Amino acid sequence: MKLSRLLALLLVALMLFTLITGCRQQASQSSQTSDSSGKSSTTTTTPSTSGSTQQPKEEKKEIKTYTAFVNDPNVLSGNEWDTPIGKKITELTGVRLIVDRPVGADTRQKAGVLIASGDYPDIIWTGEASGEFLAAKALIPLDDLIEKYGENIKKSYRPSELNLLRQQYGVIYILGTVRAGESNLYPYAGFYIANDVLEKQGWPVVKTLSQFKEVIRNYVKENPTYDGQPVIGFSLSTEGGRVSSLQYGCPRYLAGYPNDGVTIIDPETLEAKVVLTQDFNIEYLKFMNEFWKEGLLDKEIFMQTNEQYHAKISTGRLISYYDQRWSIQNALNALEQAGITDRYPVAFPVVFDDVKIENYRGPRTYNTTNGMGISVKCKDPEGVMQFLDMMVSDEITTLVNWGIEGVDYSVKPDGTYYRTPEQWANTLNSEYAQNQGLNRFIYVPMKEGSSDPVYGKLANGNWVSPTMADDYYEYEYNDTEKEILKAYGISTFCDFFMPSYMAKYEAGWALRSKLPSDHPGKIAIERALEMSTQYITDIIMSKTEDEFWSIWNKYQEELSKLDLKTYEDAITELVRDGAKYYQD
Repeated sequence: MKLSRLLALLLVALMLFTLITGCRQQASQSSQTSDSSGKSSTTTTTPSTSGSTQQPKEEKKEIKTYTAFVNDPNVLSGNEWDTPIGKKITELTGVRLIVDRPVGADTRQKAGVLIASGDYPDIIWTGEASGEFLAAKALIPLDDLIEKYGENIKKSYRPSELNLLRQQYGVIYILGTVRAGESNLYPYAGFYIANDVLEKQGWPVVKTLSQFKEVIRNYVKENPTYDGQPVIGFSLSTEGGRVSSLQYGCPRYLAGYPNDGVTIIDPETLEAKVVLTQDFNIEYLKFMNEFWKEGLLDKEIFMQTNEQYHAKISTGRLISYYDQRWSIQNALNALEQAGITDRYPVAFPVVFDDVKIENYRGPRTYNTTNGMGISVKCKDPEGVMQFLDMMVSDEITTLVNWGIEGVDYSVKPDGTYYRTPEQWANTLNSEYAQNQGLNRFIYVPMKEGSSDPVYGKLANGNWVSPTMADDYYEYEYNDTEKEILKAYGISTFCDFFMPSYMAKYEAGWALRSKLPSDHPGKIAIERALEMSTQYITDIIMSKTEDEFWSIWNKYQEELSKLDLKTYEDAITELVRDGAKYYQD
């Protein structure tokens, strides 16, 4: 009896021990925590025990989460941090970003709301509102943090580039892209003409506006419809910020000037002038007016959305347009996926008949505005700087540009990076690239691909970007594009254009962003751009010569009432102040 009672007690004790041990094990395995604020969270793994068996200890891992505002709707949405490359970046850096982007095209409005609230995230990618963020004192100086934690930054930026970053304010507030990249694959911008239009006319090389008009007229006369729909001769995007193409982008290039935003800058004196007031606009508007009256200009050009404009490209109805390549890439992808092989566009550097030099590829310039800064509300600026520094390291640069080794690229026995045909096919597929995370982290400081023998290469001798690889063009161009190149006897679609060159000053479009919103010159130029669209629309739609000149003169009269000289003087000063940093 005593023995039975003893055995029972021992059994109860054993059951209690097992229960307690199991509970401890479950608690150990449930140690992951999260912070709903999104500011920072920590993931910790602790060892577990079961009976007398000791499990190997796992290293404690800490994941920091920072919030970020990326002031650019053109940056692909979707959570890039959940892609394989995003997860790998987190693994290497110990950091994950929660990214907020503006919806639609009005980045300034979103930035203004953020500034008004003062509720800043940890990191701000300023975009075109850098002046506003700086005026609001939303960002902290970075010099001391770079000196302490920026080993890779100091290696990746030229001393002149760091000096340029602090040029206007005496300290660095924004880490811009290391330098402008370059590509010989496609030109940055141009007047695009469908390949069928060119083939039917013997593959002409279109250099002047007169040649362009003749080619479009000839084709539409003989081919008025496409797939049962009227052919559209010419169009461009006018929704949101893309209306700049109509206002100043298109006429500026036609006049032989590079992309300096709403200004043209004299290469000798470095004096800035507003495009809207220049007489060469008359020739551009006359061309648009001619096409309007002839029915060759898109009748919906002034009211269409970007989506509608892109649909006209991707369905083949639109045979020519002016644009920047990045803006229409999705439409061109859709065109390719639909198998519409007679509407592949060829870009030409079209200029006015009396212009001798074109500047479509223009100068490559340092980017000091479209970059990241650390907000005054960030509670861990040291951690953020360490993260930003790691992003320009060779390891992360390789990951962002080349992808994951063995998946997106391979390595030869001598250490040279390359891609197999299958890897090229995958990485050049836009859907695969997006899902993999390739080229999705362009808002952080990064090295961009260039032919620079020092800064364009990694420490191991490989190119920063696979776009500089010898076989890049072979795999990037599709069969139709290769046929077009063969017809013209050229190697790349940039062969029609003047080569790019290093800038002697900071681009006007970047300098505009540096001026705060309450600057008198900036107020004037914003007001000028507001009124320009309506006047330009009325000029293009004018029915007679007298009506054309009447509206033009009224337009210039209204512009003269604005203090545009103050804006020109401010940009001129910034250009001249920064020019000395471009000498080394």
